[in-house]
Amino acid sequence: MKITRKPAVLIGGTVAAAGLVATGVGFAASTGGSESPAKPATQVAASAAAMPRLQMPFPCGQTWRGSSGSGAHTKYEIDFNWGSSGEADNGKTVVSSAAGKVVRSFYSTTSGYGNVIYVQHSGGYTTVYAHLKVRSVKAGQTVKKGQKIGTVGRSSAKYNIISHLHYEVRRSPDAYPPIAVYFEGKRFPYPGGSLKSCGGGGTPTSPVAKICGKGFKQIDKHALGKAATVYLGYSSASKGTNCVITVKKAGAKVKMSATLQGKGGKAKSDAGNFTTYAGPVKTANLGNKCVRWGGSIGSTKWLSGYGHCG
Repeated sequence: MKITRKPAVLIGGTVAAAGLVATGVGFAASTGGSESPAKPATQVAASAAAMPRLQMPFPCGQTWRGSSGSGAHTKYEIDFNWGSSGEADNGKTVVSSAAGKVVRSFYSTTSGYGNVIYVQHSGGYTTVYAHLKVRSVKAGQTVKKGQKIGTVGRSSAKYNIISHLHYEVRRSPDAYPPIAVYFEGKRFPYPGGSLKSCGGGGTPTSPVAKICGKGFKQIDKHALGKAATVYLGYSSASKGTNCVITVKKAGAKVKMSATLQGKGGKAKSDAGNFTTYAGPVKTANLGNKCVRWGGSIGSTKWLSGYGHCG
């Protein structure tokens, strides 16, 4: 990604960082220098332990672009984007790349990371997730591979940036600079490329297409503990249709619900006692309107804020 000094301009309908224009696929820019901590620790010696098998930090089946090696980064830091502009990605789900323990979850005012999470995995390897809009986990918490830990944002207090996920793999939490990343055993194609999450290890089949119908693709999900999962689907047909389902393993009937609401419209829900899923609940012709979605099983309920706009 090339950084050139110019007045703020529009990129895909979004204002780029003041004084800098980002060209390429990362959409990140800063006022100069690295986005690394102000006083990075010395890189530690390579661990003899094997690196855990990492998935991309997004739900399986999603394809994201990554870029690295710009003037604002070391060669192994990655900035991820999906949509046509950085702001199209604001609020999208970020997941843990592997099972581990959250060793840091805080708002940094000095490093430029903003809301940042450090997850330590087997062998001491640590993944770093920065600029988050929301942090969904706390320090000391254990997480599973693929578990939601936050959402994409632009929370840096130090740099004027466009929404993206800044991602690193380190040999330990304080080992800087980061090391080369392998997703599902395949090396990330530095300095940039597009990859499908879980593509190297087999993408789990999503129930969205089967239940919502032909043409629907999963764009987000949220676990209701271990009991069920709420899925958000989208189809480009008829100027865009969203679909929400709440799915559990087949078995006895359980009280469940699925809810979907376009901003400015009325909420639609499907609630009752079901053996496998609640829904599908659909809202068509929303154009660029944001949606709020959620579901429940038993006493466990969840409802998102408005997001997935445009």
